[in-house]
Amino acid sequence: MRKQKTKLNYATKYLLIACVFLLAVNLVLGIVLTSQSKKAMTTLIRDQMLVTANTAAAMLDGDLLGSITADDMKANSENFQTVLRDLHLFQDHMNMKYIYAVKHVDGKNFVFIADPDPIDPGKFGEPVVYTDALFQASQGTAAVDDHPFQDRWGSFYSAYSPVFDSAGNIAGIVCVDYESSWFEDWTAMHTFSILISCVISLLIASTLIIIGTNHLRKRIRILSEEITALSEEVDMFNKEMSQPSGASSQSKQWKPEPQEEESIGPNTFEVLGDKIRQAHRDVKQYASYVRELDYTDPLTGIGNKTAFVELARDIDLKIADGIASFSILIFDVNNIKLANDEYGLAVGDQMIIDMATVLLRVFAPESIFRIGSDEFIVVTQDEANADLTRSFQKLDKELEAFNDKEKNYQITLSYAKGLASFDAEKDKTCNDAFKRASKDLSKYKSDYYRQEGDRRKQ
Repeated sequence: MRKQKTKLNYATKYLLIACVFLLAVNLVLGIVLTSQSKKAMTTLIRDQMLVTANTAAAMLDGDLLGSITADDMKANSENFQTVLRDLHLFQDHMNMKYIYAVKHVDGKNFVFIADPDPIDPGKFGEPVVYTDALFQASQGTAAVDDHPFQDRWGSFYSAYSPVFDSAGNIAGIVCVDYESSWFEDWTAMHTFSILISCVISLLIASTLIIIGTNHLRKRIRILSEEITALSEEVDMFNKEMSQPSGASSQSKQWKPEPQEEESIGPNTFEVLGDKIRQAHRDVKQYASYVRELDYTDPLTGIGNKTAFVELARDIDLKIADGIASFSILIFDVNNIKLANDEYGLAVGDQMIIDMATVLLRVFAPESIFRIGSDEFIVVTQDEANADLTRSFQKLDKELEAFNDKEKNYQITLSYAKGLASFDAEKDKTCNDAFKRASKDLSKYKSDYYRQEGDRRKQ
């Protein structure tokens, strides 16, 4: 009897050592996993900030931007209005706070060129807070702030992208501000989900110590196998989170051996494995959800500006291969500002949603994108001009029917439009066709407001 007790004590010590080791392994893996996930999410957010800044810089005319002077701002010249309008396309990005253009004076001195903010814009020539990333952009390389900076508008992380003129010189820099609180909260939110999974794993591992000591007999070998299985499962989980786009895998499940003398209840290691697999599925599903958010407009459910940029990149490859055939249609919802001012923001949002609804009745969902607060882009590929004419006719009929039967507000839903079909001699990139469509839209809007007698910018 005494020998049996001595063996039990030795076995208990080995079990405790193994369990402490298990806790240590889980703790280290949790710290590493949390750190890697935070770095990966920070990189993802910074990349998205750069995409916005680079897209805005690519759409600006460098020669026009470089020609802006203080007199242009005072006179509210056509050139100044064009720059503001191009920047305004990005003003209502769902996470961005401000977008504006600046220029490098000398050394660490930068000043505003144009700021489309309707409430408190930076004035031409007003100094801009210096950051290392801003200086890097002035040397020709887009960059994002590593640390937040403060100015009279608040605390921000910013992305910067240079704008080149036709001679290849830097005419200005596009600056995109994101509130530091949003950047830090967004990173912390994603890290928190990983941290919770690690905490759950540690709690379950702690519970295993108690269960293992109460059911020591005939369990040492099984416990060793389960420690190995758990380590492999956590390692798979770590790899999945480090490479979220990789293929999923299933962990090997442990099956307990038949008990000869007593029943010990549920298998704690199976519960632990289920928890880890569930956490794996939840995190992977959440990562997929985040990726989908990156490409979906939250108000209308159609593609957003990022999705359009991805499509434009694919079209550029087709242009380079000589197989491109597409048209760009730009739609601007009329009277949004009037609706917001007189009936409230909810009516303005509903008009935007309704415009998306009408477009979806005519065009394929994957071809429609919302790129501004009230602007939509439709990209049709391999569609003849006659088909486009029929599409516009159908759109007008759908819009008329919607205004007659479905609209629940007083303002008539209407749009201004711009169109440009790919011309191999004129268009070297998708952006070239986009610019021509934008000019067509501007002409259409000018005619519209001239006929309506209302020149307010909507």
